[in-house]
This record gives sequence, C-alpha cells and structure tokens, in this order.
Amino acid sequence: MAEEKNNGKEIVRFDGGISGKSGWNYAAPSGGNVYIPFEGTYEDKGGRLVSRKIPLDKTSGEHAFYRLDFTARTGASCYWWIDYFDKDGNPLPDCNSAIYPGPERRYSEVFQAHPDAKEIRIIFSSSKGVSVRDIVLTRITDAEAAAWCDELFAKETPGFTPVLRAERNEALPKTKAALKEKKPFTAVLLGDSIMNDTYTSNFIALFNRAFPGNRFRFLLSVRGSTGCPYYSEPQNFRDYVAKYKPDLVMIGGISNRQEESPEKAEASMKSVIGQSLALGAEVLVLTPPPSWEWRESPDDTKWSTTFRTAQGTMPLDSEYERNAASACGVALWDMTTGPCDYIAASRNPLDYFRRDAVHNNDRGKQLIGRNLVEYFKLLGKQELPSRSN
Repeated sequence: MAEEKNNGKEIVRFDGGISGKSGWNYAAPSGGNVYIPFEGTYEDKGGRLVSRKIPLDKTSGEHAFYRLDFTARTGASCYWWIDYFDKDGNPLPDCNSAIYPGPERRYSEVFQAHPDAKEIRIIFSSSKGVSVRDIVLTRITDAEAAAWCDELFAKETPGFTPVLRAERNEALPKTKAALKEKKPFTAVLLGDSIMNDTYTSNFIALFNRAFPGNRFRFLLSVRGSTGCPYYSEPQNFRDYVAKYKPDLVMIGGISNRQEESPEKAEASMKSVIGQSLALGAEVLVLTPPPSWEWRESPDDTKWSTTFRTAQGTMPLDSEYERNAASACGVALWDMTTGPCDYIAASRNPLDYFRRDAVHNNDRGKQLIGRNLVEYFKLLGKQELPSRSN
C-alpha cells in the first residue's frame, strides 16, 4: 500500500460535449467479432469516442485510485473504458464497465490505475450511440475509493453476504504473516478477462482499509480468453508469472478449456501450480465468479456448476480446479457460491450484473471484490495448523 499523495488533484477536464472536440477522435466499428488483447474475441462493441493520451500523476509501479465523472445518455447499454500504457507506450490490461440505458445521468466511476501505467486513454464505446459531456478525472485516496465501493454496494447490491468456503488455508502461512507483520509481499492475479474483472472490482481499496499499513503489491497478469493450458508452457510461465517474482500466485478465470477436456485442464493447472511452488511462491486457486448469465428469467433461482452456455462452455465448473488444488496441496477459495446465490435470489432483471454477454459491470464486480476481501480477512484471523512435510 503506497503512501497517498496528490489526492483530490484534478488530472484533466473536458467541459461540454466531446463529439468533434479537440483531443477526441471517433473510431468507427469494424463489425463482427474482434479480438481485444486483455478480453478475448467477442462481438464488436461499436464505435468509440477516444481521448488523447492523458499523463497520470504517478510514478511507474505506484498504486493510485482515480475518479472519472461524466454525464451520459444512451438508449442501450454501452461502455466507459480506460486503456493503460506503460512508460514505453506498451498497452496494459484495461478497465471498463457499463453505461446504463435511460435518460441523461451523472456518473462517478472509480478505478485503480494499473501500477505500471504512465498514461491512459478515456474511451466511450457504443453500438447504438451515446452522448457524453462534462468529463473530469481526479486523483482520490484509498479511503475515498473504499467509500465509493460502500455506496455502490449499499445501493445496488444490498444484503449480499459472502459465503466463505476456504480449503487448505494452512498452505498460506507466508500470506497470513504478511497480513499481520506488514511485510513486502507480491501477489500475482493470473488468468483471463474474468480475473481482470476481479482486479478492477476495486477490492484493493477494501483490502487496504481492512489491513491498514499493509505492503501488499497486487499485480494483474492476464491475456484474453487464456488460462492454464497457455500459462503452463515454460516460456509463457516466465513471461506472465516468474518475471514478477511472486510471493503468492492467485489462479482464476474461466478459460482453462475444461469443457473440452477436464483431464487436460486439471493437468495444465497442476503444471502452473508446480512451477509456481518451484519459485517459492504460495498458490491460491479461485473458483469461477459469475460471468455468463445462467438465468432464463429473473425468477430462475437455481444455478449449477454444470451450466453450459450456448457456445458449449462451462463457466461455473470448478471440479478440475478442486482436484488440481487438492492434489498439489494448495489453497482454494470458493468465489462461485456466494455471488451466484445472491444473483439467484435477487430476482433482478437479466443482465443486471453484467456489462456484456460475459463480463461483470460494477454491480457484479462488487460481489466478487467483497467476497475476495472477506476471505483475506478470514485468513488474517485464523489460527493455521502447522503443515506436516
């Protein structure tokens, strides 16, 4: 947790409408399916209003939260989006969420800038058109980011109670010690765009409030629609995991191709776990949080880990993960049950928690982020049994 500075500082402002305004460009939709490096191949999200590159008031590697305020109106759900760039101009994993259909309203969105980000682009993307005006980007404190999470949670996801089903927390002694002793600690979140949703849930603001003075450094390492079959290859493991010298590797997402072969998915996850342990890192497997809509109507209150999408994928399946984690003796946290139980019981409209066919909006991200932080709080309080060799 870095020292908070420059908080409350306005970074950039665009008064009035942005269409045709200097510093903004329009990128026409390409149509069909498109590949987004940190998300995967999905249906084109439409035309894009794209800002110039905006320098951030942070150093490379520094932790920082920002608030993006804007007024928008759209007839169909669309997106606000942040693209990040490092000091050499290379793209980093993005952050995006939903602009909701309806009359004009003021939005106040919060994001944690990627630690290595030096510049960003602000983007508004829509297939049906969106009107945006009066944009302000401001640096804020961790406490303000956590308060934003609280307000969103109370208004949009009231009554959510995390379900904590942790297996083999005794395999996380160094993680627990770092929570208590405030030791420098690097945790890598490895996976796909669903793991990106976990990172961009702003859980780090809640984590920092729960563990004041901690020295955790959470790093996101993802590739769109990519899982352990890819990361298990030695060169890919070096590029996406080993180079960060992690103390903890958190493996998650829905892209391990388990529906094609659960045996191969399990084997590739075991390989990633084994290579991580060989680095001296602890390993934590996270079962899949919600992604695809499984409900056929708001009154559909049942969900199952065997749910299959029309594309044949099984985004809630965790059996192969449980087998791999158990065989390797590493920790596993159930990130599926609590959020899915809440969504099933909520009777909210279909897609209430999602920004597109697969990914979570701010509501869905809150369920994920809060569930994750509660697991860390549980770990911090637990007396862990010693492990026999």
